Amino acid sequence: MDKVEQFYDQLSSQYSDLIAKCVPRYRELIYNMFHYIPEDFQPKRILDLGCGTGNLTDQMFKSFPEAEIDALDISEEILNESRKRFSNTPTIRYIQADFKRMHLPPGSYDLIMSSIAIHHIDDPDKIKLYAEVYLALKPGGILVFADQTRGINDEIYKKNISAWKEEAFKLGSTQENWDMWMAHQDAHDFHTPVTWHLEQLKQAGFSETDILWKYLLWAVIWARK
Repeated sequence: MDKVEQFYDQLSSQYSDLIAKCVPRYRELIYNMFHYIPEDFQPKRILDLGCGTGNLTDQMFKSFPEAEIDALDISEEILNESRKRFSNTPTIRYIQADFKRMHLPPGSYDLIMSSIAIHHIDDPDKIKLYAEVYLALKPGGILVFADQTRGINDEIYKKNISAWKEEAFKLGSTQENWDMWMAHQDAHDFHTPVTWHLEQLKQAGFSETDILWKYLLWAVIWARK
């Protein structure tokens, strides 16, 4: 079993609670992922990349109740938590897959979204993922993702980490929670500057790219095919 998959399997029942304690301005982040989607854009098929226990999926369903939603995650236990949460929602389909090895059907999605997941793969795999997502979108399709990013230099990055710790403790995180996240981050996370993401999305072929919102490490990034 992949170590990232194992980590999230173990946290599956606590995941939503831990996110609320560890991610500053989480509701604001989710809000801004949807705020900039054009009002006349009505996707028929949506993909949630790294769906977790379904926080983003829930907002997708509320915003686009007629759409079919594919919820994809590496962890089967996490997907089981999401299945329980949306047990009465037949328009959601669940897919267990690894970003590094998945193959999406070309031209199959109007909207692809992801929340705090892409940083779990290294930069070469991010480049492959953006190419895969570009091909999976229909013409005019939109990619919106929120993720942890790196400062443009080490001083900015370290100050963001320090400020994040202060914010997390205000939200109710314990030292044990923080130590767990930092151990996971050191072993499995790959933070990259916002400017790098925007450049790679352009290289993948997206005609429009932008940063919609940012706070400390977290950024919401937009791209349109």
